[in-house]
Amino acid sequence: MGKRYIEIFCREAEEHLASLQSGLLVLEKHPTRMSLLHELLRNAHTLKGSARMVGLSDISAITHTMEEQLKGMEQGNRPVDAPAIDLLLKGTDAVALITSALSKGEPPPLDVEAFVADYERGEVGRSLASVEPQEVIPDQLSETVRANVKSLDALVNLIGEMIINKKRLEAKLTRLRGIEREVEGTAADLLVPFRRDLEEDILYLDYLIAELHQKAMELRMFPLKSICDGFERMVRDLAQAQGKEVRLETVGANIEMDRVLLEGLKPMLIHLLTNAVCHGIEPPDQRESKGKSRQGSVRITARHEGSSVVVEVRDDGKGMDPVRIKAAAVARGLIDQRDAEAMRDEEALYLTLRPGFSTAEVVTDVAGRGVGMDVVKKNVERIKGNLTMTSQVGSHTEISLQLPLSLSVLDALIVASGGETFAIPINYVQEILRVGEDEITPLGGSEVIKVRGTTTPVYSLSDVLELPRRQLLPGARLTALVLKLCDQRIAFTVDAHLGNSEVVVKGLGKQFRNVTFLFGATILGDGNPALILNVPDLYSAVAEQTRPGLQKSWEVKVQQRVLVVDDSITTRTMEQSILTANGYLVETAVCGEDALEKAAVRDFDLVISDVEMPGINGFQLTRQLRATDRHRETPVIIVSSLSRDEDKRQAMEAGAQAYIVKGSFDQGMLLETVQMLIG
Repeated sequence: MGKRYIEIFCREAEEHLASLQSGLLVLEKHPTRMSLLHELLRNAHTLKGSARMVGLSDISAITHTMEEQLKGMEQGNRPVDAPAIDLLLKGTDAVALITSALSKGEPPPLDVEAFVADYERGEVGRSLASVEPQEVIPDQLSETVRANVKSLDALVNLIGEMIINKKRLEAKLTRLRGIEREVEGTAADLLVPFRRDLEEDILYLDYLIAELHQKAMELRMFPLKSICDGFERMVRDLAQAQGKEVRLETVGANIEMDRVLLEGLKPMLIHLLTNAVCHGIEPPDQRESKGKSRQGSVRITARHEGSSVVVEVRDDGKGMDPVRIKAAAVARGLIDQRDAEAMRDEEALYLTLRPGFSTAEVVTDVAGRGVGMDVVKKNVERIKGNLTMTSQVGSHTEISLQLPLSLSVLDALIVASGGETFAIPINYVQEILRVGEDEITPLGGSEVIKVRGTTTPVYSLSDVLELPRRQLLPGARLTALVLKLCDQRIAFTVDAHLGNSEVVVKGLGKQFRNVTFLFGATILGDGNPALILNVPDLYSAVAEQTRPGLQKSWEVKVQQRVLVVDDSITTRTMEQSILTANGYLVETAVCGEDALEKAAVRDFDLVISDVEMPGINGFQLTRQLRATDRHRETPVIIVSSLSRDEDKRQAMEAGAQAYIVKGSFDQGMLLETVQMLIG
C-alpha cells in the first residue's frame, strides 16, 4: 500500500484513538450512557475498516476484537466495569504502538497474534512488553542471507547485458570465419588457430553465463506453494457460506516460477477458485441427485511445458452452459442475437472473459460481479501468458494458464516488417506459413486464409503498426505468422522470418509506458535493437477494425460522476484517488445526510457508501435515494467491513447493486464493479 495512504491512516487513527481513550474513561464513570458506548463502537468499527482498506491486518485484528467487546457491552452481554475498560484501553495502547511504528517506518514492537489471544482471555500485560530480539543461530547464518529484491533484479539485468555481449562476440566470430575463407597463405594459417581459440573461449563464456543466469534466476524463483497458503481456508470458508462441501487439491506445488510471475498469478488463482466454488460446484443434495459425491473437488495442477509453466484449475461441478452464456451476453449487449446463433459452443465459453459479463443477478464481494474472468484475462496478458478454457455441462470446467518461466529472458520469434525488426514471444506463435496472394480471400470487409481447414483472419503486420508495406514481385509468396490468444487464431503477414532467439527483455522506460503494441525491447547479436511486440494489443487493434461499434471502456468512463460516502477520511481518500485516476468525476460526502444534500441538487451515475456512519447509515441512505425521482435507478455499491450474510441481505433489500467487504477490498475489485455497473 502506498506511503501516502498509510500517512492518512495514521492521522485518522490518532483521532479515533484519542476519542476511544477519552471516551472509555468517561464510560467507566457513566457505564449506562448508551449513546457514548455506541460512539465508541463506531470509532472501533471505522478504525477496523480503514485498517483493512490499507492492508494493516494487525490493527484490523485488534480493533475487531475491541469491537466485539463493545458490542457485547451494548447488548448487555458483557459488564461495563473497570476490568473491561482497562482491557479496551490496553487495546488502544496496542494500536497506538503499531501506528507509531508505522509512522516511523519501524517494525511494530508487538506480537499481535499473542496479544489478541491474551486479549480474549483478559490478559494483555505480558504481550504488550517489548519484543526481545531473536537469537541468531550461527549454522543458519552461514547457510542463508537476505537479499534485496532490487539488487536481484539488477543482477539479472547485468547478466542480460552479458548475454547480449556474448551474442555480439558470436556475430564477430561469424565475420572472422568469412575473413578466414577469403585470405590465403600465412595469414590463413595464423587465423585458423586464433579462430579456434576464440570459439573455445566463447563456448566457455556461454557455459559460464548460462550457469550464472541459472543461479541468479534461482534466487528469484519460488515454488507455487509459496502463494497457496490460505487457499484451502478460503475454499473452505466460501464453501461453508454457500452451503457446499468442497475439497481443494494441489498437484505440482513445488514447481518454481519467477517471483514477479507468482505475484501476478495469485490474484488469478483467487478469482478462479472463487468462481469454481461459487459458480461451478453444486450444492451437496444436487450433486447426490446426479450421482456425484456430495463433496465437490477443485484441483490446482502445475507442470513445466517447454519454456513455460502451465497452471490449471479444474472443478468437477456443473460445467459452463454455452446456451446460458450466450443468452447472458446478448442480454448485456456484449453480442447480438445473430452472433450468438453463429457462435460455436466452445467459442461461447470465452464470452465470460469480456468486461461486464455475468450470469448472476445479485452482485456481492465473492460472486456475480461480472468481472472475475475479465480480471484473469487482463492479468494473463500483463505477464505475457495465454489462457484456454474447456468445459462439459454437468461434468467439469478447466481453465489452463500458460505462463513464461521468467519475464527477464524470453524465447521469441524474430521477424522483419515495415523496415523494422520485431520479437514476438514464442508462446503466442502457433505456426509459420508461406501463402500466395491468390490464397488470401475477402470475407465481410476483411481477408482470410485457410489454416488446416479453418478459416483464419489475416492482416498485414505493417498495416496494423502503420509502417510502410514492402512492394512484392508478382507471384511472390508471403510469410504469415499464425498467433493464438485464448480461443482466437489470427494470422499476420510479415516481410521475413529471421529465426528464433532467446531475447533479454529491456524496459522502455516510464516515458513509453503507455505506448501501444510494445512491452519492451532487446539487443540482437548484430548489436541492433528489436522491439518486443505485445500480442494482446495486436488483437485489440484488429478487433476495433472489424467491430468499429465497440468503444473502449475509458472513452465512456470520463463522463461518469460518482458520489463516495464514508466518515473515514482514509477510505474516502483511497476511493476518490482510485476512481479519479481512472477517469471518473468524484465528489465525497462525510455522512448520509451530507450525501442526501448533494444528491438533491446534482445527478450522480453511481453512489459508493459505507454502512456504519454517524446519523443515517448506508442502508437508510440507499432507501432514501431509491425514494427520489432523481436517483431511483442510480446504482449503489456498499463498501463495508461488515461481512455477515445478514448485512449483505439488508443491502440488497435496501436497493444496493453490489456489496464489497473491506477485508477483501482491492483496487481492482472496486474498479471492476464500477465498470460493470456504469461502464
